[in-house]
Amino acid sequence: MKKVYLIAVVIAIIAGFATYMFASEIEKKTTIKDAEMKDVYVAVQDIEANIPITEEMFAEDAGYFEIRNIVASDAVPNVATTKEQIVNKVTVDKIFAGEQINTSRLQEEDGADVALSLKLPDGKVAYSLSADSITGVDGYINEGDTVDVLIAEEQEDGSFITSVAYSDLKIIRVSTRSDNSSASSSGNSIKQYSTLTVEVTPKQAVELFEIEANYQFKLALNPKDAA
Repeated sequence: MKKVYLIAVVIAIIAGFATYMFASEIEKKTTIKDAEMKDVYVAVQDIEANIPITEEMFAEDAGYFEIRNIVASDAVPNVATTKEQIVNKVTVDKIFAGEQINTSRLQEEDGADVALSLKLPDGKVAYSLSADSITGVDGYINEGDTVDVLIAEEQEDGSFITSVAYSDLKIIRVSTRSDNSSASSSGNSIKQYSTLTVEVTPKQAVELFEIEANYQFKLALNPKDAA
């Protein structure tokens, strides 16, 4: 008799569990059916950092992006819902296949976090000059400034002839090692840097390397209106 009761109890437990699962599934489907939905852009394949996003990448056969209809509450913050939010932007870090496109991880082509190589004009390269407070105008050079490169050539009699090797080289990056604790008369802290990166042609890069290797040089900061 006990065995019969035991079997009945087991059957009742199984039936109860099955009923619970059935009810939960119905509730889940009802919840999804009634939920607010949203069309979002999703990556179809991995997209590496510093990739410019072009119009062609939205073609069906390109396999980069697709529109996916998801429950609105599952959307990530700043998710892209239109193509215009993505096209002509640059990825600042890797986006993985299946990931929603977060617009905060995209920047304009001239954005601060976009690779320098993407910002260089055709026919230009970036070259870093060694610079300290002596050669680099005491830390007052900033990105966007232009400089002249002055060189001193030693003559046979031991004297030096100084000339301007290059004029108006554009500074595109400043490598700042630390801020000087003292301030200038204008209240701005003086920066101590190790390198200044300029935008030049490949030929100029070779010649600048030769200048650094063979000559004494200094940089002269130009006024802004001379750029």
